[in-house]
Amino acid sequence: MPPVPKCLPRALPPVLAAAALLATASAASAGQLSVALQPEYVEGLTGANGWFTVAVTATYTCTPADGEVTVTCPPQEVFRDGTGAASASGASDANRTRSVTRTATFARRTGRTRTDTVALGYAGGPLRVDTQPPPAPVITGPSAGVLAAAVLPGTSLRAAYECPFDDDASGPAPLNACVGSTAAGGELDTGNAGDRATWGARSLTVTAKDAAGHETSTIVTYRIAGAYAPSQSASAETTRVPGLRNTAAMRPKVGALVGRGTVLRWTATRGAALYNVQVFRITASGGYTKVASAFPRRNRLTLRLAAGRRYVWRVWPYMARTAAYRRTPVGVSWFRTRG
Repeated sequence: MPPVPKCLPRALPPVLAAAALLATASAASAGQLSVALQPEYVEGLTGANGWFTVAVTATYTCTPADGEVTVTCPPQEVFRDGTGAASASGASDANRTRSVTRTATFARRTGRTRTDTVALGYAGGPLRVDTQPPPAPVITGPSAGVLAAAVLPGTSLRAAYECPFDDDASGPAPLNACVGSTAAGGELDTGNAGDRATWGARSLTVTAKDAAGHETSTIVTYRIAGAYAPSQSASAETTRVPGLRNTAAMRPKVGALVGRGTVLRWTATRGAALYNVQVFRITASGGYTKVASAFPRRNRLTLRLAAGRRYVWRVWPYMARTAAYRRTPVGVSWFRTRG
């Protein structure tokens, strides 16, 4: 049999073609769940790095298709801090995000139902909200014991700190998430033993910044104060006399020559829960290098020190009643080691 001729396609008249296109678009848009978010996301104003920094209101519109009715439609709601944050312990941005979705239900006249789901977000990404600052940075250096009393000029102190973000919704900022006025591990300014102008109050400031742009800072303050007359030259170091205080309460006696294994003793302070004992070696240039900072509960401390050196030491009592160190030390004295 001869082949049956195929029907050739024929272009629709313009009016019919437009009607068919409109019908297709209507079928695609009908029967949908849509959502509008307020306020809009504006980088630097209502959000940063893809995180809203203000509460967001979601208003839903449920449009049934022809022959359908809306059975359920999400009510208007407000999304606050933590929305879209999947895991506060997630290290990466991807681990900290989860999709927020809502669903509407539509029913046909036949009794059958269907659902439509929408993921909440804006043109740049999913809905994520972080309205709170990150936890405060934790500074471990200088330690609480060092901060309790004045620091001798020239003492070696290093900055040590960290910024925890475990409880922060957006997590650490992509850049400069934990920044200190002195870099972590760096030497802190403790002045110069021979220049009183370099003494006084100092501080270390650490700032934590999360991905949403919120910041939290921690500040610790320490005080530089010389307890001894400044040295004018290296040769003068061997003859200069420290500025002493209540040496009768300190043992060994002031200026004593002792062995390398030294037991330091001092008069007990009534009401003291513990003591802070600070020992410094006098350097050839006239500065001071801290060699010990201990917190004994009794009024004695055993140390092993380098031979042939001069040391200065002081003791501060920590008072149980006031839960603070006393403003004045038990005493300030010095001694030498044999060798």
